[in-house]
Amino acid sequence: MSAPPSGRPIFPTLLPPRVRTLLRVTVVLAGFMLASALYLLLNRLADGLGWTLLAAGSTSLPSVFQAVLLAHTGVGLLTAALALTFVLAHLPKVWRRRHRSSIFTGALFVGVAVVLVVTGLFILTEAASRENRWAWWLHVACAAFIPTGYVAHRLVSVARPAGASIGRYALAVAGAGAVLVAAHAVGGTGAAIPPEARAALDAGFATGPSGRDRSPGQFADSSLALADFVPADFVPPQSLFFPSAVTTTSGGRVPARILTPGDGAGATPSPVEEVRRKGFASEGPIGAEGCVRCHADTAEQWAASAHRFASFNNPFYEASVQSLRADSSPPNVWIQRHQQVNSRVGLGPGTVKSKWCAGCHDPALLFTGLIDEEIERESREAQAGLTCLACHAIDRLHGTSGNASYNIDDTREDPYLFADAPAGTWGAFLHDMALRAKPTVHKRRLLKPLHSEPEFCATCHKVRLTEPVNEYRWLRGQDEYDNWHDSGISLNAARTFYLPETRRVCQDCHMPLEAAPLGDLAAENGLVRSHRFLAANTALPYVRADSVTLRRTEEFLRDGVLRVDVFAVRFGDDEIAFALDGEPPILEPGERVVVDVVVRNLAVGHTFPGGTNDSNQGWLEVELLDADGRALAGSGSIASNGRLDSLAHVYGSVLLDRDGQRIQRRNAQDIYVTAAANVIGPGTADVAHYEFVVPEQAAGGSLTVRARLMWRKFDRGFTEFAFAANPEGFRRFSDVPELPVTQIVTDALMFAIVPSTRDDPSTRGNPRSDGSATTAGTADGEDWTRYNDYGIALLLEGNTRLAMRAFDRVRAAHPEKIDGPINMARTALRDGNLEAAYDLLQEAERIRPGDARSAWVWGQVLQEDGRYEDAVLAFRRVLEAFPEDRATWRNLGRALYLSQQYEEALVALDRVLQIDPEDRVAHYHRMLVFRALGRQVEAAAAESAHERYRIDDAAQAVAGAYRRAHPGVNLMAQPIHVHRLEGERR
Repeated sequence: MSAPPSGRPIFPTLLPPRVRTLLRVTVVLAGFMLASALYLLLNRLADGLGWTLLAAGSTSLPSVFQAVLLAHTGVGLLTAALALTFVLAHLPKVWRRRHRSSIFTGALFVGVAVVLVVTGLFILTEAASRENRWAWWLHVACAAFIPTGYVAHRLVSVARPAGASIGRYALAVAGAGAVLVAAHAVGGTGAAIPPEARAALDAGFATGPSGRDRSPGQFADSSLALADFVPADFVPPQSLFFPSAVTTTSGGRVPARILTPGDGAGATPSPVEEVRRKGFASEGPIGAEGCVRCHADTAEQWAASAHRFASFNNPFYEASVQSLRADSSPPNVWIQRHQQVNSRVGLGPGTVKSKWCAGCHDPALLFTGLIDEEIERESREAQAGLTCLACHAIDRLHGTSGNASYNIDDTREDPYLFADAPAGTWGAFLHDMALRAKPTVHKRRLLKPLHSEPEFCATCHKVRLTEPVNEYRWLRGQDEYDNWHDSGISLNAARTFYLPETRRVCQDCHMPLEAAPLGDLAAENGLVRSHRFLAANTALPYVRADSVTLRRTEEFLRDGVLRVDVFAVRFGDDEIAFALDGEPPILEPGERVVVDVVVRNLAVGHTFPGGTNDSNQGWLEVELLDADGRALAGSGSIASNGRLDSLAHVYGSVLLDRDGQRIQRRNAQDIYVTAAANVIGPGTADVAHYEFVVPEQAAGGSLTVRARLMWRKFDRGFTEFAFAANPEGFRRFSDVPELPVTQIVTDALMFAIVPSTRDDPSTRGNPRSDGSATTAGTADGEDWTRYNDYGIALLLEGNTRLAMRAFDRVRAAHPEKIDGPINMARTALRDGNLEAAYDLLQEAERIRPGDARSAWVWGQVLQEDGRYEDAVLAFRRVLEAFPEDRATWRNLGRALYLSQQYEEALVALDRVLQIDPEDRVAHYHRMLVFRALGRQVEAAAAESAHERYRIDDAAQAVAGAYRRAHPGVNLMAQPIHVHRLEGERR
């Protein structure tokens, strides 16, 4: 036995040949692990520093990188198993030597190795997400310690390795790492691009009519009357998807695998049998088969959502769209051009028009081209609805004009290896392993900043009708986006009656954080953004017997977003009692009174109702109850035939076609004019007036007025149409389904009926009938917003006299608030009383100098008074606090025009059009400015724009005739109207 220069003896190894071989194999495999770890860390560094040559990629992954990643995992597990076997074989013999340094370093090495393996397995199961970054860094730290720890253990051991062997080993590891880096550089980015899209990508994205970079101007066509003005929402008839505004990056159609992946073995079974049995498919997550493996909670939420049932799996929608597709009338000039350019002359005009719907309802049919054929309602594409990738493959929005104004990126598919492997196979396992180890690419590809913006929702929740579809003119349809954007909820409107402390967007209400008990890998702190998209659709869960979703939807409607308040009692022109005045009202038999019921939009971020208000049905049910709770009279009941009282106070709209027939089939293509509409904007209120005569039999007792805000997703007329037109979709029902009626909120007010008090109005007052404590009208105890809401509702209907009284209560009760004087100034302005408006604004200025909401009213009053330069200053003050306030920009532009500051006026009006390109008032004033500047060509274009978006006054003749024939519609069309509480009407 020899000794080294240090004098320490070197003992021969105690390892038997087999154990020695095991060690060598383990060390070699560990060398690969070190080399691959260095390679992976270098990629991580390159990602952070933007070294594109070595970066793993932002939306794509090189195959070399993924192969090394998978090999790193597989070899790591094998190395760990062999190392464990070696330790178990080695430990008994070396333990007898009791060499403390060897034992300590060996135990430390084994402990770190165990943590290394555990963190690696954790990453594989829970993903290397931002929330789990601690595991990734701990894994990296352990990996960095392993070679140092092993060398230290060997150097202090009895049998030490030769120094040269350590050097050779280090060179081998470095060489292997260099090989991996070289392979990565040669292999390229590894972007997964379908063959049909590669040419478009090489050309820098398609610029044709269906392509991503479509410019409206290049498709202006004088034969289609678009020479002077090309609207922002113009869709060229050459587009494959015309008249929908959708585009694709490649400019072509999209393979089914993009939006409905999972067609192979292991995917959701064919929906044929289920559709034949129930009328629609709901049991399998079509298009989400791969997503559910990592996003179980999100997929479960989506599977019950209205988005999931947006296409031919929605029997109501199917009835309407099939009715449209059956249209065989002669094609208009736009459809003719589409047919000619796309060599589809035989394509029916109704089928072409149905693409207008398909961009939001049927993307799996539209992008594949199946929409051009007879729809096989039992196919996966027809039953898919809005799949995960229907939203998450969108990479660009074309603006905020709606109608599916988005682009689908069809050039980059799932970049991970074995993307097409069926669920439950080794390929799927390896695919998920690579994804969880490197989820950043997946996240960047499918979750973009635009997905959290309200503009993303605007693509489908904002609708316009244009000539190719309605063969008439531009008309606005539903528009949740602008209703939100131009409100206090968005903090964009100075004229709001209420200004919340924080801004809320669509996702805050309709995608709130929700617990993820199934272990969704996207969860942070156990929560994910809900993909239930809860709103007001109670019909869909009802027809598919989904009681859980129906209950959730009704709870959402009742969650403090609306308020009903039986607030005021009027005994004549001047005598009025409020609900906060204290004592119970005392009435006499035979006395005629009017009760005012206020409905306040507390938290709906757009109008209530929103969406398809020609078929939505909200209303007030008001009943007069005797002391025993029996109904003596009422308004707003549903008759035995399922029809709502025709004289009810309703929330929705009545739309007509050219022939004066009501739009009741969701046949949007036939909309011509609005006969009546009643909605409640964000932060505003509506008031319904109910008149009744105190019945003689109530003497000596009491009467209660109970008001209930009711909701039914579809009115009876549309439900009857849908059932008759699409019986296949309603297989569960033998007759027209009775859709659920939901009570959203209720309130009541009790009156004491005591004769002989007619001449003593001082005895009249108003406590709450539900027994809750209230305080008489004092500054400390009253809820001032209820007076304010009453005033808002009265002001909006034009009853300025009563509105002024309500706002004066706010002013007197809370002199420290500007709400009273500001709202009184608004009311005075509406009456044309500028002197009073000035006085009230001065009062508001003393309370809160320079307030932007006051400045808005100042600007209006000054502009009305002809003081245009002062009005300009007021509006500019508003814009300092509300830079996106379109109404202020619009008024600023008008004030600048009237003060002959034409160039500045154009700047202001152009800003309006940046916010809303379809603002007809802005186009009109631009026309006036251009004319004043002598720029006639631009004036003509602005005139064309105004002509496109203006209201067609001639259509009102049709609306007038309909209102004369329908008293209930005529009643709701009047700014101020009174409902009579009578016996039940059928």
